[in-house]
Amino acid sequence: MKDYRNVSIVIPTLNEEKSIGLVIEGIKRNLPGAEIIVVDSGEDNTAEIASRLGATVIKQAKRGYGAAIRTGLSKANGSVLAFMDGDGTYDPEDLRRLVDLVESRLADVATGLRFSSKPTGMNITRYFGNIIINLLFSILFFKKIRDTQTGMKVFSRGAYMKMRFKEDGMPFSTEVLTEACKNRLRIIEANIRYYPRIGASKLNPFKDGVRILLFMIKSRLTLC
Repeated sequence: MKDYRNVSIVIPTLNEEKSIGLVIEGIKRNLPGAEIIVVDSGEDNTAEIASRLGATVIKQAKRGYGAAIRTGLSKANGSVLAFMDGDGTYDPEDLRRLVDLVESRLADVATGLRFSSKPTGMNITRYFGNIIINLLFSILFFKKIRDTQTGMKVFSRGAYMKMRFKEDGMPFSTEVLTEACKNRLRIIEANIRYYPRIGASKLNPFKDGVRILLFMIKSRLTLC
């Protein structure tokens, strides 16, 4: 199989000891040689499990989805950079396909698309919330994106150097796309699978949804 030593994968975790081993083992099978960076803010055995499996582990007291990914990206060595959740919802085989899109220079940013139909791992409230956010993003930024909130994204180091990430919370996933649009980077969405998560969700659909919507409006206004 192809060697992926030029790829760095960041996994933000908060008490994911039940799933992190499966995620790392899946990455190793599908992207052999890739650098795996786990940024952990939890209090369970996630860090110990990840370290035992060969991942680089960064313990971070400051909690926040975006903060964790930004820390991991700042330490990454690869020419292709990626992030994915550590809760078992995403399939590393799909990550490999996104990485290949960026490596082949077909895209500057490749993102997973969960909405060919309603994902089995997503409840109805989150499903329709995502549809609203995706529609508003497409209107505000004149770019049709069908899954802005996917937790699986890949970009080249060149693209990363052009984007300026500031978000510490859940809007980070949207910030990747707003920055890509600002810099006129090529974005490709590719269908991926989405499974029920292992363990308890940390997402607050209403509070995080409002934050994401406000972030998109603010980002659009700064472009005017």
